[in-house]
Amino acid sequence: MVQQSEPFSACSREKARQTRRYQLTVIDILADYIRFRCESVTSLHPPVQPATLLRECNRIVGSMFVIFDGSMELMTLTLLRLSPNRQHTLLLYPVFENVLTTGTAHADLGTIPGYVRMLLCFKRWKSLVSGRDEKAAIDAQANRLLPGRCPTVQHTSDLCFLRLLPPVPSGQRSAETRYLLVHDLFNLEHCIAQFQHHHRRTGGGLDESTAKQPGDNSSIRQRRLVSVHACVSVVDCVSHS
Repeated sequence: MVQQSEPFSACSREKARQTRRYQLTVIDILADYIRFRCESVTSLHPPVQPATLLRECNRIVGSMFVIFDGSMELMTLTLLRLSPNRQHTLLLYPVFENVLTTGTAHADLGTIPGYVRMLLCFKRWKSLVSGRDEKAAIDAQANRLLPGRCPTVQHTSDLCFLRLLPPVPSGQRSAETRYLLVHDLFNLEHCIAQFQHHHRRTGGGLDESTAKQPGDNSSIRQRRLVSVHACVSVVDCVSHS
């Protein structure tokens, strides 16, 4: 049985790697699409109307939900792939707001990679605005969603993600998340780049909903066909806009 399980395990790991590569490719494609839509909106004269902006936002968020089958992990990874540009705030702000306030359960918030990813998403969202009230509203949403403290280390691969977080004074550790949100303690873009590097290297937080167990190949193929069809539709929208 041991001899049979080793090839089986190797096959499972290879399938997981293929799934991860596929997911990362789709994330890159979708991030390019969102950037294209942002540029299209900002180039409109006269300025875009609220109804048009709402349609654009719904199109983007709807595409993300379809392509990633509602996976909050993959949608937030896509948000982190977007280059910061204040000129794109008009469309990016409602996109971030829609994704980060959906109320969808976050299964991986109890892990260090999941916690750091979501913390960075909220920090990136805050970077799009300058008003104190807007920043406070984002902080409030983050504090409702995130645990009060960073989770404990579960795997060796967690350490590289944990090191991205700056040290927190001992008196603030019980409210670590609030402290990290309110204070600008690190270079956000550098930290996001490091997170993406570690995620691609370790496969941190591989989405389990798209990494089915061996023996469920038909489900994997069906899910991939749905996602690929959605991606083709997205690219088609870009080419005809």
